[in-house]
Amino acid sequence: MVRAALVSVSLALACAGDFDRLLEQGGQYPITTPDTSSGSTSDDATSEVSTADASPTSGAETSTGAATTNSGSESDGATGSTGDDGKALPVDVEVFLTPSSVDKVGEVQVTVSTSRPVETIDLFDGDVPLVLGAAPAVPVYAFEVTSDNVPGDGTHTIRAVAHAADGVSGQAEKDLTIDVAPGGTDVWPPYLQAGPINGFTSAALLEDGAIAAGGFYDTQQGLEAIAVKLDGATGKLAAGPVTLGNVAIASAGNGPAIAVGDDGAVFVASTRPGPTWAVARIGLGEPLAFEWTATGDPKTKAFAVTVAGPIVIVVGGIEISPGTHDLRVWWLAAEDGALLHEQAFAMSAEDDENNKRDEIGRGVAIVGDQVVVVGEREIDGEFNKIYRRTVVLRYSLAGEALGEWTSPGEQLEEDGGMAVAPLRKGGFVVVGWGRDKGTIRQVLTRWFSAAGDAGPMRVEPTPGSDAIGYAVGEDREGKIIIAGSRKQPATEMDAWIFAIPDPLGAPIWDVVRNGPGHGPDDAAGLAIGPWGHVTIVGSEFADLQPRAFALRLNP
Repeated sequence: MVRAALVSVSLALACAGDFDRLLEQGGQYPITTPDTSSGSTSDDATSEVSTADASPTSGAETSTGAATTNSGSESDGATGSTGDDGKALPVDVEVFLTPSSVDKVGEVQVTVSTSRPVETIDLFDGDVPLVLGAAPAVPVYAFEVTSDNVPGDGTHTIRAVAHAADGVSGQAEKDLTIDVAPGGTDVWPPYLQAGPINGFTSAALLEDGAIAAGGFYDTQQGLEAIAVKLDGATGKLAAGPVTLGNVAIASAGNGPAIAVGDDGAVFVASTRPGPTWAVARIGLGEPLAFEWTATGDPKTKAFAVTVAGPIVIVVGGIEISPGTHDLRVWWLAAEDGALLHEQAFAMSAEDDENNKRDEIGRGVAIVGDQVVVVGEREIDGEFNKIYRRTVVLRYSLAGEALGEWTSPGEQLEEDGGMAVAPLRKGGFVVVGWGRDKGTIRQVLTRWFSAAGDAGPMRVEPTPGSDAIGYAVGEDREGKIIIAGSRKQPATEMDAWIFAIPDPLGAPIWDVVRNGPGHGPDDAAGLAIGPWGHVTIVGSEFADLQPRAFALRLNP
């Protein structure tokens, strides 16, 4: 397996601070390598800047000392530098790599030290230019180690060529070794909580790289919502759990759902017995700080939550009759949980006289300056058949309805949206499930433009294995990461995490997690860090009961 990496290079120039003082005293600046200059002199006070070394094949002579080409003129120091013999001084160059061996995603700092001031610096990976004609500043170029971009694993020779104003240039090189773990492998040993936490259902990234996770206890008094903080470096429990009251529903796709505000406050949305939606605000510092809980009207449910500045947006539905809902979106004040606004979505009374069609919200995300809600709805099809279809709703941050879209079922007869995530290049991606009516589900992903226009779709073929995507995100390389579950042939449901490049490319990596017991396992939530590492949380079966798990995967 070829594992690729992209290296991040920051270039700094360090010149001897007392060089001008030595010149004023008529002294010779110490050079550690022989003078290989072959310059010429001229009465012209202007020096010609050489560009010969700016090509990929320039400077074939390389060493840790100076390799110079002199085409400057005799100078008084204003436009060039000469020694006592009238010859232009060479430029001595040294390259420093920190670190010089890379085994994880991160930054590599490249520092270039020169024996005297230079005007520009060229960087090469072997003979491949990285940056040409860069000013000697910090940084000159940003070059990051990721997981699937060039240069790939192996040894790379980073070469720096420095050009002085009088046409003299010098170069040096240093080896860089890259060996990044393949995507989908564990970063730290999976965190397992055999009790009392029975499952995690959602995850969100905190500012310090830690993870906030929402989950549940399964107690003799019923299900109870909880929140914890997991250390990003080790995966161990850093704070919590904090209990948030009894809930009527707790599972993948049903919550409790978690989100983090800009100020570090954590919000957990859940469905309490009744049912009624509830949102709790807590601080996951040390110690944990419980601030407030807001609850909704009777017969309402909450399945997703997100934060936009001072506003918390909750998504779910209101129960019309058993198994039938109208989709609902609520806007709350992050400061105190006050209800600011509410939006409803349901089939019109003209088309659904008795309000028998089910509409439910499953996921929400902030995309640019819009709130995008995804879920499922029932529609009337041919031959009096009822089909479930994905619905996408767009609102302004203030709650104004901007547009709606319902899946036409062009490839599979039924589908549903479970989660949505923004894309760095604009637009968003929705993941969930699709199937022909009466058959097993398959993970379905669809791309949308920033204007909400539906684009290409993709189905993961899992014949014989019922599968669903519960969470989705995009990493820094543009890979789409999906967490969910699938039923392996003749086995119980297993957690399934995988990465895809685009609507057509083959999966990049996938991880199937099968708990030690015979029972359902699922990957319910994910959070993606700034370097592309993916934290997955979920629930697996062991010792005749579910237990929570969390794991971090290489990008």
